[in-house]
Amino acid sequence: MFRALMVLALLALPFAASAQEMPRYDVEAHCEEIASFGGEFSNMTYNGCIQMEQSAYDGLKGQWASLPGNIQRHCDEIASFASPGSYSTLQGCVQMEVSAGQNRGQFSFD
Repeated sequence: MFRALMVLALLALPFAASAQEMPRYDVEAHCEEIASFGGEFSNMTYNGCIQMEQSAYDGLKGQWASLPGNIQRHCDEIASFASPGSYSTLQGCVQMEVSAGQNRGQFSFD
């Protein structure tokens, strides 16, 4: 009985690891950096950034749990490379990865 439980637990590990929660980025800090680029703070740029990040987050949160773990991890690493992270970058990465997975190229000897 104990062995059966251990086997089941080990088989479930890959599935548990792939179902990550949506990453949490400090959007306000990210948008402040963007809005301060060039030395002068722009409220228009800040507000536009917040709206763009909110839209990307809202678009991702419904599909995040169904994405393969490798796409979740890879795109989170890319989106958080330039700290504090960006949902717009995360969304772009996810869209490109999903699209590339659906349109795999094929080699031909012709």
